This record gives sequence, C-alpha cells and structure tokens, in this order.
Amino acid sequence: MRLAEVLGHAQPRALILRAVAARSVPQSLLFDGPEGVGKRTTALALAAAINCQQPGIDGDGCGTCSSCRRISRAQHPDIVSLVPNEKGTITVEMARDIIGQAGYRPFEARRRVVIIDDADSLQPSAQNALLKTLEEPPPSSMFLLVTARPDSLLETVRSRCPRIRFGRLGPADLAQILIRHCGVKAAQAPGLAAIGDGCVSRALAQDTGELVEARAAAMALLQGVAGRPPVMARLGLAQRLVEIPRKRGAGTDREVLARRLDALSLLVRDLGVLGAPPVGTSVADAALANPDLGRDLSAMARHFDTARVLNSFAAVDQARRSLDRNQSAKVVADWLACEM
Repeated sequence: MRLAEVLGHAQPRALILRAVAARSVPQSLLFDGPEGVGKRTTALALAAAINCQQPGIDGDGCGTCSSCRRISRAQHPDIVSLVPNEKGTITVEMARDIIGQAGYRPFEARRRVVIIDDADSLQPSAQNALLKTLEEPPPSSMFLLVTARPDSLLETVRSRCPRIRFGRLGPADLAQILIRHCGVKAAQAPGLAAIGDGCVSRALAQDTGELVEARAAAMALLQGVAGRPPVMARLGLAQRLVEIPRKRGAGTDREVLARRLDALSLLVRDLGVLGAPPVGTSVADAALANPDLGRDLSAMARHFDTARVLNSFAAVDQARRSLDRNQSAKVVADWLACEM
C-alpha cells in the first residue's frame, strides 16, 4: 500500500512523505495512537516508500514494483516484524535476536525496516537492550515502534524515537476501510463505523445485527421524544427501549439497553453537529457519525436546539453510568425518556 492510499491521518502522512522525499526519515520512529487506526499499515507503507524501485516524485511508493508488492504481502526478507509471543510479551531474547538481524546488510532492499508491533509489550529488559540500537541504528536499518500505550515505554526509549501521533479515524474513512479491506457490505459499514469510534478493530468486534437493532431502537426513542410528548407516551417509549429482541443470545435487558444507549449517544451528538456544524463547514458536509441517517436526523434537528442537545447528551451519559452502577434497566430507561 502507498502512503497516499492510507485513509485518514492526513497530517502524519504529509509529515512522513516530506521526510521520505527529502531522504531525512529518522532511523528510529515511534508511531502512537489508539488501537486499530492504521499505525502498522502506515509503517508498512513507509517501508514500501523507502524501498520502492520506482518511487514517485513525492517519494511515495509506486505500489506495483516487486518490492512494493512483496511488502504489502508481508513476503519481503528485509521487512522484519517483531510481535508479542503467546504470553503477550516481547522478551529480551527476542529483542536481541532482532538487533542481531538489523546489524547485517539488507539482502536486497535499500534499508532493512524493523517494525515492533505492540511495542508496549516489550519487557523492561528488552527495552534496555534496544536502547543503544535505537540511538545509533546500523546505517542500513531503521526501527518503527508501533503502540497504543506509549506511556508504557521507558522514558529512555521514548526520548530516542521521534513520535508521530495518530488520531481516531473519521466515520467516512473508517467506513471505507471496512468496505475495501474488511469485507463489510456497503449498507452495513456506516453503522459499524458509527459505533466503532474511529477504530477498525472495535468496529469489527460489533455484531452487525445487534448494531442495526440497537441503532434502530435508539432512533425510535429519539423520534418519539422529539415533539415533547406527555409523560405516559414517554414511558411507553421507555418500555420499548428495554424490550429484549426475539433473538437467541441477545443478552439481558441491561446489556440490550447498554448497546442502545451507546447508539443513542452518537445520534444525539449528530443532532448537535447538524445544529451547529464545525467552523468552515456546512451542514451538508459536517462529519456525522451516522451519515446514512442524515436526512432523518436533519428532520429532527429543528426540535433540538443547543440547550436540548446538551441536556440530552448529559442525560444519556448519566443513564449509562447509572446502568454501570447496577441500576434497574427499566428505571434508567423511564428516567431517560422523561429527561430528554
């Protein structure tokens, strides 16, 4: 994959591309950011750009030469990955082995690239073993440390590696990744992206059927309370919010309500975006977490001014915390329906 093809992360990609074009990429780098947002993918794209046989004017890899293709298939002998063992750690022996490999000239690449995935799994002794190599890597090698928990690394390690920070993916980028690379159907991707909170692994961990059902139930409550109905009508909506679907393994009423509250939080957030789009954007291009529901949400937005959106968002958050403290699902749903 080329750096230009990595979805999201415009600023980190631009920084990396400038360094590649100027042939000034540091030999030790730390990629940190949330789980499942594309840090390792970017590391592989960087390795491809550095070793591409036909690089572009901007320094990016071509994606079609033998080197680029083998790197994308994880078949290049000079692109080495160090990952945790079955116990979830990277031992000092594993670190010393990779240091030894890095000391030799590459078989065929311009530069051997060592990618240490889940670098926070390095045992302290393994981190100490890497210090000298990170400070002065062999001329023909570079080290890319990838982690979602940089504070778990020793300060001496962090100080030797310039950091490139990755944020969460936007819903549109996440949906495209799910469709292109994860086999998710186009109709399901926006919903998974909405609940994935910018993280591919979290989106894929969701049960698609449960997600669709939870979002539909949350939307029904939102539409039901939009016109400020009387209390009895609100209690009826609350009753439907805690109904357990007729599906094996749907979970308890508390588990069902938790999923629906998570979906409801994102829907209320979207109402706020529609009511006050980010500076420099229009309502039409505001970044919705549920872009496929944009038309229905826009129709409801007139019922939710800024004060009501903030109150509703706070109410959903309070409901979720009450549920976590073992409050009855029905009591939580009744209170929420009346509060919104």
